[in-house]
Amino acid sequence: MPSGNIRCQVWEGAVRCEIVNFSFPRPPSPEECDSDWGHAYGLAARGRSEVLCAGDLIVSRQVPVLGYGARWQGVGVTCTASQAGLRCSNAEGRGFELARARLNRF
Repeated sequence: MPSGNIRCQVWEGAVRCEIVNFSFPRPPSPEECDSDWGHAYGLAARGRSEVLCAGDLIVSRQVPVLGYGARWQGVGVTCTASQAGLRCSNAEGRGFELARARLNRF
């Protein structure tokens, strides 16, 4: 996204999005995650969004910027950017809304 605070990429047949700076509470961390938790989210063509145990960040400069008001579709997922945040969903109506102050998984 234009702010650079939310970054996404296609990863293992799904969309992986992460947020760099946020103020919403992190979801509870599972015992098996020994890395960073609560900043990365995944969504595939089917099923619920997932909180990812991820110690790395998406840092590629080759990832295009999704401008505010723009939409991206791929791997069975649609993401729409706005100044209020990013919304990604699949054909089952599952997904997430991600913003500096808000996380909504549905």
